[in-house]
Amino acid sequence: MAGRLGIVPAAGVGARLSPYRAPKELIQVGYREVDGRLVPKAAVEHVLTAMHDGGVDSAFLVLSPAKWDVFLYLGSGRHLGMDLGYLCQEVPLGMPHALDLAHPFMTDRTVCMGMPDTIVAPGDCFARLVDFHDATGADLSLGVFPTATPQALAPVVIEPGSQRVLAIVDKPEHPPVANTWGIAVWSPVFTELLHGHVASALVAPARELLLSDVFVAAMTAGLTVNALEFTAGEYHDIGTPEGVVRTRARLESAAGTLAMLPT
Repeated sequence: MAGRLGIVPAAGVGARLSPYRAPKELIQVGYREVDGRLVPKAAVEHVLTAMHDGGVDSAFLVLSPAKWDVFLYLGSGRHLGMDLGYLCQEVPLGMPHALDLAHPFMTDRTVCMGMPDTIVAPGDCFARLVDFHDATGADLSLGVFPTATPQALAPVVIEPGSQRVLAIVDKPEHPPVANTWGIAVWSPVFTELLHGHVASALVAPARELLLSDVFVAAMTAGLTVNALEFTAGEYHDIGTPEGVVRTRARLESAAGTLAMLPT
């Protein structure tokens, strides 16, 4: 089997940030250190650097035609130590469709998937999730993080005493647990299941197909779906103005930033 491949679906319109009009992926949140000095870090760079630290050296970003600025900013990805490629989702058909655009490149790869508008901790979460995925032999492994707003996200119910996923609920009115999945790693068998569900949804569209729907379909089909809980981890959503403010306050505290500045 070929090596690991990263994929980041970044074709969304960012409606929750309205009236902000620039790509949310390029919102500056925190800093990275380059040659001993601090450089502003774009939101999308957080997921890419976490993937790189997990052994991913090549990744695709799925963009809409309106997201040309993201390509101009990231370019080849060599400044992140990665090779980046780009796929175009010309019609907004949802996240599973965006991911499936990479199907020709994913068929024999272990895939690492993360979002461009969420920032998660610890920084080695992908490295740990990949190791977990390999050790358990799962078809799909979810990285699960605590959150104070599970009703706005996708909580994951995990079987007590094991790491098997029992349920995933998208934006529940009454969340069963105070967590959410934030990153994912999957094997070729899940890639093919995703491909089939996207094809079916395009032929007979009903409501928008959600990625959580495909995760649940994997469980129903008997695939091995496990979860690694980062109980002391963090999940930050910068898809809203309030989320940007909160995340910047967390990552750019005066004390933390000043401590990193050269004396």
